[in-house]
Amino acid sequence: MAAHRELVVAGATVLSDFAAAPQPKDIFIKDGRIVSIATPAERIDRGAVIVDGRRKLAIPGLINAHYHSHDVLSRGVFEDIPLEAWIVLAILPPTRTLTAREVRLRTLLGAIDCLRNGITTVQDMLGCGPGSEAHVEAAIKAYEDVGIRCVLGLQVGDRPPIDCLPGIRADLPGDLVPLLSGKPPEARQIVDFVSAPIATNTVNRLSFAIAPGSPQRCSFELLKGLAELSAHHHLPLITHVNESKLQIYLAQELYAEHGGSPIDFLSAAGAFNKRLCMAHGIWFNDQEIDRIAEAGAAVATCPTSNLKLKNGVAPLRKLRQAGVRLALGADNTSAGDAQNVFEAMKLVCHLSAAKGTGPSTIRARDALAMATAGGADVLGLSTKVGKIQVGMSADLTLLDLSDPSYIPLNDAVRQVVYCESGRGVHTVIVDGEVVIANRQVLTLDYDEVLEEAHALSEFHMRDSRDHRARLEPVLPYILKVVRDQGARPLAFSRWPSADDGLAGDESASC
Repeated sequence: MAAHRELVVAGATVLSDFAAAPQPKDIFIKDGRIVSIATPAERIDRGAVIVDGRRKLAIPGLINAHYHSHDVLSRGVFEDIPLEAWIVLAILPPTRTLTAREVRLRTLLGAIDCLRNGITTVQDMLGCGPGSEAHVEAAIKAYEDVGIRCVLGLQVGDRPPIDCLPGIRADLPGDLVPLLSGKPPEARQIVDFVSAPIATNTVNRLSFAIAPGSPQRCSFELLKGLAELSAHHHLPLITHVNESKLQIYLAQELYAEHGGSPIDFLSAAGAFNKRLCMAHGIWFNDQEIDRIAEAGAAVATCPTSNLKLKNGVAPLRKLRQAGVRLALGADNTSAGDAQNVFEAMKLVCHLSAAKGTGPSTIRARDALAMATAGGADVLGLSTKVGKIQVGMSADLTLLDLSDPSYIPLNDAVRQVVYCESGRGVHTVIVDGEVVIANRQVLTLDYDEVLEEAHALSEFHMRDSRDHRARLEPVLPYILKVVRDQGARPLAFSRWPSADDGLAGDESASC
């Protein structure tokens, strides 16, 4: 899908500097890039496509820096469940082989959810593995058709779930062990699978990341091979790290020879560097935070799923003070429920404020920066997206200033972060192409997608019910592991009530 050669967003109220009030401007776009930002009606190129920006607030397109498309059809299925049980029920593949048609559909639905919430770039950690090449191609084609920018990471691992649950082998009856076990592909085969699409795909809005599922799900051989792939292609390496308290104790068992920490394991494998983005990053101690900052690594926090899956609150104030690069994600649709970065921005501000009566240090402009330039930075796209600036790709979201959230417009940044829910998203432009206009998808037939989704939903929910029934016998053992590990003493806490104090805080409790 080619961008319009010339496009003008005329008369928009442009928020290009989060520290200053937005100003009425015309944004001139050519071949997908911003070529000029000028006083309204200063000049309008003859023949250009005009987008009426009057009574619209133009912000940089939002960046969903951590997301998974593979469980989009499980929206609303789970509640009141900890991470480790959710992984088994939501992420382990069903016994039936999915079709490429289903993969395409779920990818389109997730992308539409993102676009209609003002997200122009999504980092999709797509759960898959050798043998699912057709699924990968179906996802890539879906992203191309819908028009969103995607940084695709094929989420892989070669350790079975039973090895990611400390102590469960001692209690789990032998007849249940196969439900959490399996023979994974060889590490070399997985690395070849991940590298293949990187070399062959040239979709304009698509780039790649290397995506080991998490350190504990990867052998040293696999993690090292993926780190080498990241270095060779200069690609970001994105993985889940210290998402739950349990993972601290698991690391002490799995990585004893490397120091007993995921950071030690990542470092030994050559993955702990400025290309690394760690999703969630909740259960880090102060020393680990300093090491992350020193290495130049990043954290993509997902506050909605972090809370829903009972994982705690990421120490964003400490991470930010240490100089760690930060981004925002909405995570799985079955965990965070909605692909809504507005919701994530508001949460990170409020969770920081709720730590005590001292300065919260995470304010609206910080959250909006995390959702735009911060996301671009950790995904290796800082020269392309994340800012409204001449020379950058024209990835823009126009918010309707006639919405009650903006009347009166007292402070644009605060009202975007604290008032916007996604309801105000009017127009979305990706790479100079209008993909959402007047809240409607322009790149495909949405009614056709809905009809197809309804036709497939019955099969998906049947699979989900059968999958849960098959795994029901192991759930009490998983929940016991979670409770036992959660009760173990630790020198620090990341639960919402925990002290998250910084040096120099006015209040010792904040």
